[in-house]
Amino acid sequence: MSTLEKLRNLNSNDQVVNHEFLLHEDHYDLLMDLAEAETDDEEDEIFEQMSDIPNLAYIASVIEYWENKVGSAAIKREIDRGYEVTMESKSELEETVCEELSLEFTRFTVEIDDEIIRVQVISND
Repeated sequence: MSTLEKLRNLNSNDQVVNHEFLLHEDHYDLLMDLAEAETDDEEDEIFEQMSDIPNLAYIASVIEYWENKVGSAAIKREIDRGYEVTMESKSELEETVCEELSLEFTRFTVEIDDEIIRVQVISND
């Protein structure tokens, strides 16, 4: 079974998880804003808005780990198929595969220390 298939299975509704963290959409948006912040002042402003979100550092790390693993596996798959992946095409490939496997950026499930950890992005309502 390929890494992408394993990640798809981990992210499925049938997967039993040891720990699940719920993250509101607006908090997920803050994480995305932080990734795009261009100045220290912008980062500081976002950090201030994030200060009361429990477990956010861990949640962010789980999401990053998941995205990096999916991205690496997707690039490897393309190389194995004989395609060249340039830095220009890398971002688009990663975004496309991550969006699909994360159910439109709402679920990120990884295995850490033999435990299944899930971050589920939920509606603000």
